[in-house]
Amino acid sequence: ERAVARRAATAAAEAEEGHDSSIGALLQGAGLPEELAAPLQAAGIVDLPSLLVAASRGDVHRELRGAGVSKLGQRQKLSALVAPHWEALALKERGNEAYRESRFEAAAGAYSRALAVLPCAYTDLALACYSNRAACRQQMREPEAALADTLHVLRYDPANPKAVARRRVYEQALQGA
Repeated sequence: ERAVARRAATAAAEAEEGHDSSIGALLQGAGLPEELAAPLQAAGIVDLPSLLVAASRGDVHRELRGAGVSKLGQRQKLSALVAPHWEALALKERGNEAYRESRFEAAAGAYSRALAVLPCAYTDLALACYSNRAACRQQMREPEAALADTLHVLRYDPANPKAVARRRVYEQALQGA
């Protein structure tokens, strides 16, 4: 149920912002033939988030070959689309470590750098970075910035329990300010 609501919210936000993360748009952006869309879609790879899921299962080339992308050059171009995800994941982990050590400014900076390298602001990783940065900003006594990050998460994942709870806290903090 939450996944359905999230997909609907993401589709609405994408349409409003004029973004298109469909597999067709990704293929076009990577200079790959449109014919690859059908086998990828048949394999469940319909957009950037589902491409990331496929790439996360192990050997990205094997996953793409199994999805009907037989040419090495095409697999390499699609693999390049997910490379920023791995860099952002490492930055998020640095942010998590800094947060655990109560180094909130360093953590917020790591989450911001992770978001800067991600091509899509609503993948699970991006939303986790926004959410974590909001927690840092709360600790840094920046409720406006924390609320902005939380509202971003809620735009794409309206039922996110942490974001729903945090929104109330940040709104109360701003009312009391």
